[in-house]
Amino acid sequence: MIEMENRDVPERKEKKISDVIQRVYNKYRITQKMDEIELVKVWEDIVGELISRHTSSISMKGKTLYVTFDQAPLKNEMFLQKELIIKAVNERMGEGFLKKIFIG
Repeated sequence: MIEMENRDVPERKEKKISDVIQRVYNKYRITQKMDEIELVKVWEDIVGELISRHTSSISMKGKTLYVTFDQAPLKNEMFLQKELIIKAVNERMGEGFLKKIFIG
């Protein structure tokens, strides 16, 4: 029988899969894109069906939301309601998620 010397094997550090995924998102800067995708998914719940149908595009850069609408009167109404939209998005997505909105 061959005896091998006992080497000190470093102790394995177990981590939650959610922590590993979050680290990957942060390393490859995916977090913001995932937040944008989640916001697009819940946009209709936040603003309602009518406004959602007339939303042309949604994108985010940092904590700023860029939204375009296909009708000028709706665009004007949304411009006047910017603070309410920010509040509704932050309630749904988490406090501090959104700081500004640009409506086009």
